[in-house]
Amino acid sequence: MLAAIFHDIGKGRGGDHSEIGAVEAYDFCIEHGLSKPEAKLVSWLVQNHLLMSVTAQRRDIYDPDVIIEFAKKVRDEEYLEYLLCLTVADICATNPELWNSWKRTLLAELYYSTQRALRRGLENPVDVRDRIRHNQQMASALLRKEGFSAREIELLWQRFKADYFLRHTHKQIAWHGTHLLRLEDHTKPMVMISKKAPRGGSEIFVYTKDQPALFATVVAELDRRNLSVHDAQIMTSKDGYVLDTFMVLDQNGNAIEEANRKPLTEQLLQVLQEGQRPKIRPRRIPRQLQHFKVKTQVYFLPTKSKKRTLMEFVALDTPGLLATVGATFSELNLDLHAAKITTIGERAEDLFILTGAHGGKLSEEEEQTLREHLVSNVCELAPN
Repeated sequence: MLAAIFHDIGKGRGGDHSEIGAVEAYDFCIEHGLSKPEAKLVSWLVQNHLLMSVTAQRRDIYDPDVIIEFAKKVRDEEYLEYLLCLTVADICATNPELWNSWKRTLLAELYYSTQRALRRGLENPVDVRDRIRHNQQMASALLRKEGFSAREIELLWQRFKADYFLRHTHKQIAWHGTHLLRLEDHTKPMVMISKKAPRGGSEIFVYTKDQPALFATVVAELDRRNLSVHDAQIMTSKDGYVLDTFMVLDQNGNAIEEANRKPLTEQLLQVLQEGQRPKIRPRRIPRQLQHFKVKTQVYFLPTKSKKRTLMEFVALDTPGLLATVGATFSELNLDLHAAKITTIGERAEDLFILTGAHGGKLSEEEEQTLREHLVSNVCELAPN
């Protein structure tokens, strides 16, 4: 309760409001008879009250290094539990409409992954190979119940890269596998939309031969239907097929209604079969956004990986924004591997994991070119 009261007390006073609030919260607690450990806990919560929401919504929480880094900052389970409660309270108090099952799922995944890391001990990081084997074993058991042989499953999975098994749950892998093993014609695209609402939204799975600007094509069609993408896993098989997963919510923050799933599936199949790059037309900014000014900004985040670049993108959340970003990646021959989409009021704050034309981390020149193109294309997107 004290951390909730103090968490924003430092705003508007110059400097980092979290650090200012942390000092004042500690002094208040000591003056009012709390012990030093209690005062330190309250102060730490105030200083780190944005840590969990930023990590869950704007970082790749499927990356074990991200979990370890977060766990090192949290240090123990008591702090983790308090931070989770404060994070949920802060989101809901800021704007109750911001809270939905998708955010709940992200925070829950981060919470449980961190809890496991703390219990295992930070000196004993998770073995990625063990997680891959676990997902394969669990998914294989589900597929065998559907009547598929171990040999059929093995031949299918030989086409997939290790990252696929790391970034999907065993239930997702089994769901994909069931339909892929029954697919007769692999020259045509396949689109599936989940009946249930895993992780708080509708999962759209796209399987097709790789083609230019595929991400932009899909998100342009979803945007046209007023659906918002909150997460995307962009993957390519060893033989050149895409295995893309989009987590989607409707305008009310819910999963796609049953009546809308079939028409959407048919429309996505049509645009994929046509194979044309999406035409992104400038659209008038919605009236409720016209008074907001959000500067388009591109940040390249430090990472231990030498293979991929993490790019953070901030802009006014205008119609067609995500499709424009995807088309820009395609225009510059950059490969997108994952996207985490966050909208906070009128601001889009998105994270993209990219590789350059040579298949590795973006060079400084590629980063600068990408920044210039994104700023230019976004300015053209919504003229006044």
